[in-house]
Amino acid sequence: MNRLLYFPVPGRGEASRVALSLSELEWEDVEVNGEVFNQMRNDGELPWDMLPVLQTPNGTLAESSAILRYVGGFAGLIPTDSYQAAKADEFMDGMGPLARALDTTFGISDLDERVAIRKAIFEVGGQGAKNLQFLEDKVGKSSSGWAADTEEMSIADLKLFTELFALFSGNYDGIEKSVIARYPNLLKYHNKVANEPRIVNHYSGITEDDIRWTFLPGAFD
Repeated sequence: MNRLLYFPVPGRGEASRVALSLSELEWEDVEVNGEVFNQMRNDGELPWDMLPVLQTPNGTLAESSAILRYVGGFAGLIPTDSYQAAKADEFMDGMGPLARALDTTFGISDLDERVAIRKAIFEVGGQGAKNLQFLEDKVGKSSSGWAADTEEMSIADLKLFTELFALFSGNYDGIEKSVIARYPNLLKYHNKVANEPRIVNHYSGITEDDIRWTFLPGAFD
């Protein structure tokens, strides 16, 4: 049995959740709160003091991209062509700046200050906006429409789709849904992934009131 441990939000564990659900592996989705997280860290159960981790029959695997690469193989989401597989890895590694865009804001306890800083990050000229424009351009150049220009959906798509569009779920104070309207290529990409049959099936039980509403077809219409 494999056990994926992460907080009860999409975040950096969602792509692996999706990949696990598309695989034939036996697995359990374990939601961890802050108290349990701190206890695990104090007990040395987290290889890099972070979540997510995947507990496998062979031991514990950490780091979200490493976990996704591991389970993605079981889900058929790693291209068989070695070059395309490397391009998927390249895209995932290149997403680092987007994943870190909000890191400096999580420790800000004052709501007004946190909202103001996050709004500035995603306003035109802000670092978050620059990251989105970079992804807008990358996706726009893909001849296949998939993130890494692979022939089929890959682990790079799960990472981009879940981590990017989760930003606009309302879970992050100060980041409005309207921001994504400035990026037509990313909206087209959202439509492609959200309507992929395996993704539709995975999120079939999700409603517009769920934190994962941004993964539904037509979410940004």
